[in-house]
Amino acid sequence: MRAAGGFKLKAAMSLGLLFATAVTFSACSRAPAAIEHTVIMVQENHTFDNYFGTFPGADGATSGLTSTGPVVPLSPMPDAYQASLCNSWDCAIQAMDAGKMDGFDLISGGLAPYTQATEQEIPNYWEYARHFVLADRYFTSVHGPSLPNHLFTVAAQSGGAIDNESGTSGGTACDGSPSGTVAVIDPNGNRTRQSPCFDFMTLPDLLERAGISWKYYIDGDGIFATIRHIRNSSMWTNNRGTSAQFLLDAQSGQLPAVSWLVAPWEVSEHPPNSVCAGDNRTAGFVNAIMQGPAWISTAVFVTYDDFGGFYDHVPPPQVDQHGLGPRVPLLIISPFAKPGYVSHTVYEHSSILKFIETRYRLQSLTRRDAAASNMLDSFDFSQPPQPPLILQSRPCP
Repeated sequence: MRAAGGFKLKAAMSLGLLFATAVTFSACSRAPAAIEHTVIMVQENHTFDNYFGTFPGADGATSGLTSTGPVVPLSPMPDAYQASLCNSWDCAIQAMDAGKMDGFDLISGGLAPYTQATEQEIPNYWEYARHFVLADRYFTSVHGPSLPNHLFTVAAQSGGAIDNESGTSGGTACDGSPSGTVAVIDPNGNRTRQSPCFDFMTLPDLLERAGISWKYYIDGDGIFATIRHIRNSSMWTNNRGTSAQFLLDAQSGQLPAVSWLVAPWEVSEHPPNSVCAGDNRTAGFVNAIMQGPAWISTAVFVTYDDFGGFYDHVPPPQVDQHGLGPRVPLLIISPFAKPGYVSHTVYEHSSILKFIETRYRLQSLTRRDAAASNMLDSFDFSQPPQPPLILQSRPCP
């Protein structure tokens, strides 16, 4: 028997080497089983360049291409940005311009998308990036806004939906009430307007079958209001909680195995909401986890639903007709996250589902999560667990 380098493997190994090998095998065997709680925090509407374009070691930009050719600097972004930015399906396609990434000035009437927050505006996010993992190849799943991308965070598909619900009539919600409609695209690119009520398999369905606990924390109805079999079943009443309940569950050790936390609107960072308030509030949620008994076995993914119309310079890989869309930030916060690591692996919303499916040996939902990275390159289960990093709120402008 020969090792990879061609040397003969000695029949007898020293006791020390045997012990080291056993430790390595032990660490590998529990990866990623060491994670007993996965938390997915979804914020709103920022790109990677908009938040982390100047982060050391990351692929960021401080200037951007325009449709007429000139390169313009990314201007300082006010805490509560008042510009009206377009993040629809059509605007995303136009902004990306077949990978040229030079059409952002066309979608919002000028240079409003070309702006950038500083570390001083989002210091907690930057501290997490320094201590844990920042991913600079995390793309949105759909060229477009919130609704289809939120569907991908729970199902690795959007049912063909490409935009948010619009209008006040013409559709029927999953609870039978009147609603608007949503644009849906078929495999041939044809668009229709349909009711915002879908019925396809979601990750919670797989979790339920496997007896794995889960909860969706949101101050409102949330994306599961658009999934018929969940909206009209006991899962709707038994598996939803508020953001206040999340804090209590985290502090008391009652978090389920898998949870989603969608930030309340006022701290979602969706313009014109304060990015400072969102940075503070996210730190408060993470502090609650770190100060609770489950920190040692938790992985927290903090990301953004869509690009919000802001500039980003990296062309998204096109894996199918829906995406990928422009990059958004992703932070991975865990005792087993590689310290100060910038991941350059291509991720998307479906990758977080792939991580959970890998952890619990669940089947894939769609081609998207089947092909997605399981994100394990961002973890080191043999390292000494990272301690809690308790961060403080600060006064906002």
